[in-house]
Amino acid sequence: MESGNMEEAQKVLESIKYPNLLYKPIRSVYYTLSGNIAMMKEDFTGAEKMMKKGLDLGMPMKEAEGASLLQMGMISMQRNDNKQAESYIRQAIRKGLPDKENQAAAYLQMCSLMMNKREFRAAKDFFRKAKVLKPTTPQIVDQIKQIEKYISRIPG
Repeated sequence: MESGNMEEAQKVLESIKYPNLLYKPIRSVYYTLSGNIAMMKEDFTGAEKMMKKGLDLGMPMKEAEGASLLQMGMISMQRNDNKQAESYIRQAIRKGLPDKENQAAAYLQMCSLMMNKREFRAAKDFFRKAKVLKPTTPQIVDQIKQIEKYISRIPG
C-alpha cells in the first residue's frame, strides 16, 4: 500500500478470511486499511463501516486515530452530513494529526463548514490556522488560494 500498489494491497486484505481472529491492534489496522481502499473506490458507506470498526477497536498509534477521524469527517461531508462531519473533524484535531498537511486539511474543512453555518469569525480563524501551517500539497495550496479570494469579503 505504501508503494501505491493498491491492487496487491487489496489482494492481501482479501486473503484474510477471519479478521476476528487477528490480535486487536492488527484487526483495527485491517479495518482501517479496508476502509481506505473502499474510500478510494468511492464506496463511502463501506468505507465508513470499516473505519468505524477500526476506531471502535482503538488505534495502536494515537496519530492514526486522528487521521481516521479526519477521514470519517470527509466521508460525512461527501454525504452532506455536515453536523457529523464537524464532530469527527473536531475530534481529529483534538486527538492530533500526524503532519502539517493533515492539520491544514482539517482546518480548511472546518473553515468551509463554518462558512456554510454562517459563523464567519470561526471560519476566518480556521483559515488562518491552515495558512500558518504552510502546506505544500498542491490540492491544499489550491484550496487556500480559492478560499483566500472570498474570505477577505466576508464580515466578521
